[in-house]
Amino acid sequence: WLKTCWPAVQSSLRAMAASIVAVTNSVLEVLPPEVRAIAHAFMYATRIRLVDGLVKATLYSNKTWSQEGESIIKLTWEHGSQLAAFACMYKAANRLVGAVTGGITGDGHQIHAAVAGFLGGWMVWGRYSKFNETLNLYLYGRVLYALAQTAQARGYLPKSETLPAGSGYRWWSAIIWMIVMYQFERGQKKHPIQSSLYSSMDYLYHKSDGVGFEAWGAKLGRGAEIMPLAVIAVVVAKLRQ
Repeated sequence: WLKTCWPAVQSSLRAMAASIVAVTNSVLEVLPPEVRAIAHAFMYATRIRLVDGLVKATLYSNKTWSQEGESIIKLTWEHGSQLAAFACMYKAANRLVGAVTGGITGDGHQIHAAVAGFLGGWMVWGRYSKFNETLNLYLYGRVLYALAQTAQARGYLPKSETLPAGSGYRWWSAIIWMIVMYQFERGQKKHPIQSSLYSSMDYLYHKSDGVGFEAWGAKLGRGAEIMPLAVIAVVVAKLRQ
């Protein structure tokens, strides 16, 4: 029955998707760029957070589905609203700064972007929350990495990937891990690490000293019992490639 009906179901789903695309296009076409940025932000956040939340709820969470659903909606809304607020403010500020300075292009446009980013960062991402902290830390690392690559490209850092000659990337990686492992072993009270990072490191480096389900399964959430089989399946599949 399923084999017979599936082509018709696929056809209906494609038609529905095409209709959604057509309606979305017709609505977004009449909106200004700042409002379109809001729509893009919510679609992006929903795509990321909804799927990520459902996967984590299925595999790791010990909450009820009702509680998990509320949490997913809350996180998706926070992600989407923050991105939407910044995207709209950034585009509006960029346009405003451009109008004030006479629509300068080239390097001047990059300065507009920097000013608009500063204003948006202050107004939107400067409000403390766990989500904002996480995203700011993510961007902080990305920015430093990009600056290191720029320094290498301009010859300020060596490009060799061999030791002992060394390279900027190897030194950067080694120093980061040296510091974070020192902070971790000193403990949360003396060197507070972000809680989710500390929890992951605790599972990897401290819980592995113990034995039994309390050691390896305690932080894996729902479905932890079958995780060893899942790992074996991944390893076998990889070896067969």
